[in-house]
Amino acid sequence: MIPVDQFYVAAEGPPKQGDLLFASVVRLVADDRFTPPAWSRLDAYDVTIETQDDAPDLRLMAGPALVMVASHDCHFDKEWNQRRRTLIREGCQVDEAERIASADPTLDRTFNASPLLRPDEVGRDRRALLDGKILGYLPVPASPDGIVPEAVVDLTYRVTLDRRAVHRVASVSEAARAQLRYALAQLDSLRATKVGFDLEHAVGRRINEVSIPQERPLFVRLHLDDGTNLDLLQQPDEPGPGPARQAWGDPAA
Repeated sequence: MIPVDQFYVAAEGPPKQGDLLFASVVRLVADDRFTPPAWSRLDAYDVTIETQDDAPDLRLMAGPALVMVASHDCHFDKEWNQRRRTLIREGCQVDEAERIASADPTLDRTFNASPLLRPDEVGRDRRALLDGKILGYLPVPASPDGIVPEAVVDLTYRVTLDRRAVHRVASVSEAARAQLRYALAQLDSLRATKVGFDLEHAVGRRINEVSIPQERPLFVRLHLDDGTNLDLLQQPDEPGPGPARQAWGDPAA
């Protein structure tokens, strides 16, 4: 787990991957309302929605939760950037194009997030969870203000949220965001926790830390146990947005 003083940063600006939010989670369940034990605290409400035309009723389990944003930063800005570019091509000045794009209610406000669980709720080895050695879980230290408890993010539980229906409680550092991306890659693409060990075998050194250097944002930097670093090139993202324009839950943006 990343030390707490290196995990959290001041929460400001537009939404970012890794932000910690107070929101609600919901999932569709079968007639028997099966719930994995680790998710029982998340299922505060049992909701049945009657449908029409003889379609099966919708059975939902929902509840409030702390969640971590799983969507990449470019997800929040893709439609805004497209709208801004179109307006500029049509003759708008940059400032006016950004104002119109920010006020456009048709642009996508949704994103994906995963809930935080207490380590003892998961039913796995606590030490392994907090060391980041269990596939699908990202360790989170307790925040200095006490709002976020020591927890793990359950990346196997994904929910789609509206940015105007959440409240941001904390933001995380670039090192924590890099760790989240790596955990997502392990779960969704690699399906293995041993990638680091494979890299260690290839380079002949132990990897002590992974970070993204500010001066080279397209690189992932591996800090090796002999004091040297190894930089791996990331695939470039889409162009970033213009000035910060919309904070979490700001209905006026």
